[in-house]
Amino acid sequence: MPHVNGFEVLEKMPNKDFKIIFTTAYNEYAIQAIRFSAFNYLLKPIDIEELQLSVRRFLESKEDYKQQYELLKNIMHNIQVPSADEFRLVLPTKEGVHFLLPAHIIRCEAIGNYIKFYVEGNKTYMISRTLGEYDTLLSPHQFIRTHKSHLVNKKFISFIDHDGFSVLRDNSKVEVSRRRKEAVMTALR
Repeated sequence: MPHVNGFEVLEKMPNKDFKIIFTTAYNEYAIQAIRFSAFNYLLKPIDIEELQLSVRRFLESKEDYKQQYELLKNIMHNIQVPSADEFRLVLPTKEGVHFLLPAHIIRCEAIGNYIKFYVEGNKTYMISRTLGEYDTLLSPHQFIRTHKSHLVNKKFISFIDHDGFSVLRDNSKVEVSRRRKEAVMTALR
């Protein structure tokens, strides 16, 4: 697109009740902005299998078109922020769309094909995604995978007890698997 980019086109469109799969050759910063805004994307050059998978996920998704405008506003915010610390993470739940700064997320717990987010202020949110997606997304923001079912913001970890649990500031306990204990201890140093 020679004169404007896709984000500028989206910003100027009056009716935004559609779904989007981004295709991008942008750098990692832009990809993070897209991921944080809960959009699907494909890296250029496009791989045919990834395209087919994205279209299949797109067709099977039950996300509400009404949410798309809020998600688009968030991606515009995330593209324009000067620092990755200001990215707002989108959590599309059955109640609506929630926007969170990663620094306010205490931990994430996998429950089947869902993730339960525990957030400051004693709030929780449940979304239909896998923990692996958020492990990749949140690890640059000081999150540690302590167990196959747990991702924890390291700033909330008080200590690791003798029973193999990370004890958080709110006195809750999250299991640290034997396999991940050394990596967790290294990340906390």
